[in-house]
Amino acid sequence: MRSVVRVAAYVPAGSSGGVRVAASDEDAFTLGATAVERAWGARDVPSEPVVVHLLGDYPAMADWGFPALLGQKAEVLRHPGNADELARTLHEVEELDGGPVFLVATEMPERDAHHEGSSPAATGAGSVAYLLERSARGKPFPFEHVGTARSALTLALNRGNPTGAGVEPPVFVGDWDLPGGTGRPVSAELIRRAAERDASAVSEGAYVPRARYLENLPSRWRLVAEECDNCHEMTFPARGICRRCRRRDTLATVPLPRDGGLVVAITTIGKGGQPTEFDDQVESSGPYSVALVELAEGIRTTLQVTDASPGEVRVSDRVNTLLRRLYPMEGEWRYGRKAVPAPSGAAERDGR
Repeated sequence: MRSVVRVAAYVPAGSSGGVRVAASDEDAFTLGATAVERAWGARDVPSEPVVVHLLGDYPAMADWGFPALLGQKAEVLRHPGNADELARTLHEVEELDGGPVFLVATEMPERDAHHEGSSPAATGAGSVAYLLERSARGKPFPFEHVGTARSALTLALNRGNPTGAGVEPPVFVGDWDLPGGTGRPVSAELIRRAAERDASAVSEGAYVPRARYLENLPSRWRLVAEECDNCHEMTFPARGICRRCRRRDTLATVPLPRDGGLVVAITTIGKGGQPTEFDDQVESSGPYSVALVELAEGIRTTLQVTDASPGEVRVSDRVNTLLRRLYPMEGEWRYGRKAVPAPSGAAERDGR
């Protein structure tokens, strides 16, 4: 029998009209992916296959995107995005044996107006991921917290208290205690226009063949490096060969921290300086920053900065990373990690 062991919420940083709205580089997959990462935490890849139940309207690539995100064979099942279906599926999977299960409920009401009852004023955008595993805790999930709203997000986005019903719940992580009405002010209309860009755009400047893009997902999505047992060199992005001694048979995968990276250099890309894939982004949103971030000692990578205006993130700041949309190429969206300000804010500096 499975039990709900962790419940993670992700709420976008941008706010319009008093509710949270997804940024132009976010979609249902990136919202759900962030919630799943928070629910999974720092655990090792499981030995058993994972089942991912998706509640909501996700892009087609989510069927292979969630297994790639987890680095694990996973079955992806889709369901209507409503509270009745969520509660029914939770009850159903709790009664079964097997490996880990995720239930991911995502809402983007400002872009999903065709859903009956959908209203940005009701909940805003966000995602909640429930992680169920075999457990001896013997405590059922408090289903009264799911509520009667269209999805479980009502609790997260209305800043409800998941421990307030007198039932000891699973561990709740993520954005459950956000103050009402807060968030970085953004234009929901400009975001919507930018987010609806045509994914059939012709590839130019920063062209990456799809085969190479898929090959690099472990490093670019999960931040996986390789450590050589022969010379102890760390290689990132992973290449299947040690960058120092060139051996292939002595490599071990090493996950790098997704959060807390140190900004060691940063620049702003203005109009005319961007690769052509980012033309629409610059036209709709203006200049953007690119940071050189030290993920771990001696391992650095270049990340576009999002959820922040140019100049807001500076050298010596700490940043976290989130999976976001990059640009359309070859008829589909490409995704990768971007840097976002750490919750402590830009005012906190690290003297390292």
